[in-house]
Amino acid sequence: MRELPPSMRLTIDFLNTVDVEEGTDILGDGPAALADWLVEKELCRSRPTLTAADVTAATDLRRGLRALALANTGEPVATDDVHAAQKVLATLPFEMRLPVDTATGPVFTTASDDVLSDALGQIATAYHAAAIRGDWSRVRRCPASDCAWVFWDSSKNASRRWCSMRVCGNRAKTRAFAERNKPTPT
Repeated sequence: MRELPPSMRLTIDFLNTVDVEEGTDILGDGPAALADWLVEKELCRSRPTLTAADVTAATDLRRGLRALALANTGEPVATDDVHAAQKVLATLPFEMRLPVDTATGPVFTTASDDVLSDALGQIATAYHAAAIRGDWSRVRRCPASDCAWVFWDSSKNASRRWCSMRVCGNRAKTRAFAERNKPTPT
């Protein structure tokens, strides 16, 4: 079983700021809700003043990363979502820091005093580190259209498809069974 790297917790939490099943979207609730989330996740000490453009940037990054997480289950990549995220990434001031300890390798960080740029940069650098380590393929978005939860596949062979076999996996199997056993029209 592969444990979730600590740096990925923030990224997965960010990707799950939208909950399809519950019908909630923290980013959709506006700048104040995003500011509260940043404080809750300890990405800033005091509540920042954010704008609608900040929410759009955060939403675009989330959409792109969620599209890549869904692609990890074999679904096609939503290229428009990825391109929107790339535009956000192009605005973030990244810098590479060389390690003092050669065992750790270089670290990408954001060089910004802007709270949102720093937060989105932390999320993006966690994605980058996971992609380099080969761990990003374990970040999946549940393919159930009524769920879409992002989760870490901790299975030994990295073959988990559903966020929960008990819920989404069972629903899919039940639907498939009903479809296979549907009476044929006479």
